[in-house]
Amino acid sequence: MKLFTLRFIKDLVLSFVFIVLYYVLTHNSITYPTPRIYNGVWSIEKLQYPLVMRLAGHNYLALRNDKGEIVSELHGLATDEVTNTWKYIGTGNNEYLKVWEFDTSIFDATKNVLPGVVLSTGDEMIMRTLWGKGVLCKEKINEKNIPYPAFGISMYETKNSNAVAYTLSKCMGLESKHIGIIVPGEETDLLEE
Repeated sequence: MKLFTLRFIKDLVLSFVFIVLYYVLTHNSITYPTPRIYNGVWSIEKLQYPLVMRLAGHNYLALRNDKGEIVSELHGLATDEVTNTWKYIGTGNNEYLKVWEFDTSIFDATKNVLPGVVLSTGDEMIMRTLWGKGVLCKEKINEKNIPYPAFGISMYETKNSNAVAYTLSKCMGLESKHIGIIVPGEETDLLEE
């Protein structure tokens, strides 16, 4: 029995090509940009926590101070309607989409370099004013009690964390730039009737 048959070599080459293509697709600065940290100025960033082998992700907004530290984050998360507690991944059973504000990085984005883009930079007062507009929209989104789709994906209009990041960016008057490969809900405005 021959070890290196033609079929084995073909399968080996195809596997190698697939691995290289996957790596290039999921590890490049076009689909997964790294946000530039501006020392001396405050910034609002759209970050993504990669999911499903980096093919999809959870988008959210972060406010950084002039030292590059995250001082606040806004996340759209599946929230249990009975206990009112958030979950990293929603199953769609008795859950709704709720915007949560955290005063620290829940994914430790300070230590881990997550893909993202800077949406705006400026002094503290300007950035906190823009952030405040997002917080006001947070309340409007939460009042809607939007059902959370199972695993954040719907066959129709997806309303998930990516839609929250998009909507909050619009509320702040900022352009919501694209991050990642598969981003369901990215251009869904949750406040548009």
